[in-house]
Amino acid sequence: MRLAGKSALVTGGGSGIGRATAKLFAAEGATVMVAGRREQPLSETVDAIRGSGGRAHYTTADVSNAEDVKRLVDNTIDTWGRIDVLYNNAAVFIGIGKTIAELPDDEWDQLMSINLRGMFLCSKYVVRHMIEHGGGTIVNCSSVSGHLAQPNQGAYNVAKGGIEMLTKCMALDFAPHNIRVNCICPAWVEIDFNREDLKGRHEEIERLHPIGRVGQPEDIAPAVLYLASDESAWVTGTSLFVDGGYSMV
Repeated sequence: MRLAGKSALVTGGGSGIGRATAKLFAAEGATVMVAGRREQPLSETVDAIRGSGGRAHYTTADVSNAEDVKRLVDNTIDTWGRIDVLYNNAAVFIGIGKTIAELPDDEWDQLMSINLRGMFLCSKYVVRHMIEHGGGTIVNCSSVSGHLAQPNQGAYNVAKGGIEMLTKCMALDFAPHNIRVNCICPAWVEIDFNREDLKGRHEEIERLHPIGRVGQPEDIAPAVLYLASDESAWVTGTSLFVDGGYSMV
């Protein structure tokens, strides 16, 4: 029960890594608010948590919209009384296979709005609450793509690189307020929004990971739990790679 007595907000909680993490947070004693744009997947996540004896609610929200984020934070505080943990997980996986010269302007804007602006907005409004209540923990979902140049996906890598620097700056700014900020860096994880990209390339992509397989959401969630829990009380501003060895080769 490593999150007993704590309240967590998980964005992008309707599927994939967000769902796996929300379920694990609840199993470890947290009350959980899951957020995302689509109601049905969020409802399924909440049903799964409640079916296992956990406590959860959901709020539909577009993390790139400031008014939605304010409403999400207010709903979470109204429901659970506080926010101790924020897991910024919401993201889109677009622009892959295109150079900057080929990328439509709207795909660039969408990537930056959701993958980077969304983390800024959620962190901005949650941090204000955490300062008032004596501290908290923020975990951002970055990627190996935030550290490594990769062909034909410059926009995605730029957004993830921005998350890396945002994480470090937030960790520095808010350490005096007892707020820790870290990020998690997966490689290829099989989830809804990249399943099409994996089709026909599964063996090729598996070979990029020395461990010999792509990741699953359940491979990532325990690492997020570690950064969210008091076990990592002396860890801030760091990037934890959970990548099957991808970043070594």
